[in-house]
Parts: sequence; C-alpha cells; structure tokens
Amino acid sequence: MSFQVATAISEILAAGAVVLSVVYLAVQIRRNTTATHSQTHYMTTIALSETAATIASSIELSRVYRLGLSNPDELDEEEYFRFALIGTSQFRTFENLYFQYRAGLVSAGFWDGHRENILWFYHRPGMQIWWKEKRLGFSKDFREFLESSVASEIKSPDNRRV
Repeated sequence: MSFQVATAISEILAAGAVVLSVVYLAVQIRRNTTATHSQTHYMTTIALSETAATIASSIELSRVYRLGLSNPDELDEEEYFRFALIGTSQFRTFENLYFQYRAGLVSAGFWDGHRENILWFYHRPGMQIWWKEKRLGFSKDFREFLESSVASEIKSPDNRRV
C-alpha cells in the first residue's frame, strides 16, 4: 500500500469520525433541550400551583383575593395590601411564563391555556386597578402583551368564578 492510499484512507476515517461526533452532539443537544423544556414546564406549573395553594390555605386570604378581583374598594388598607402582594406574585409567575414561551421553552399548547388564564385575571376589575399602580414594575414586553389584549377576545366566560 502506498503512502497516498494510506493517507486517503485515514482522511476518510477521520471524516467519518467527525460526522459521528457531530451526530452524537446533535443527539445530546436534543436530549438537553427536551430536559430543559420539561424542567421549565414543571417549574412553571409548581409556581402557579403554589400561588393557588397559598390563597386556598386561608379562608380569609381567599375572601380577600376574591373580593379584590371584583371590587377592591371593599377591602380595607391591610386587605388591599395582601391582595396587591398576591397579584404581584401571580403576575411575576405569569411574566416568567410569558418569557419562557417567547424563548421557546414551553410549548404552544401549554402556553395557550395559560395565556387565557393570564388575560382573564388581567381583565378583572380589581386587577385593572392594581395594574395601574404596579405596571411599571414589570417588563415593557410583558406590559405590551397585557395592555394590547382585549377583554372581549378572552374565551373564558366573564362570569367564571376563578
């Protein structure tokens, strides 16, 4: 075997090894992306569930939240403060979900249901009052997403309880 033939064979083997390495990397990146999407979905679900569980853990807190959504003028100063803190927590989670969706880390199907919920909560009378006070504490993109929505486009009935 001549030196040229040996060189050609080794170049072919090296090219094959490079192709196999690229395929291996692509598989690993795909697995990592799937794991990242799964983790994002899980963490968002946990955050949303924790807010709901916190509200549900106290009859008084549930009353404050329910009343705050519909008629915050009926809340005293301390109750409105609690309502505002819940709103901040809830909308921070919503903002995170919005950015995870925009970054492609949650599926369109997962986003669609939550988008509906986010907009339903946003368009509650009490949240509109709260939002006017707190809106600048959220990112411009999230503010534009919420503020460009129209209540009549929400599929959930206006008289839904929560």
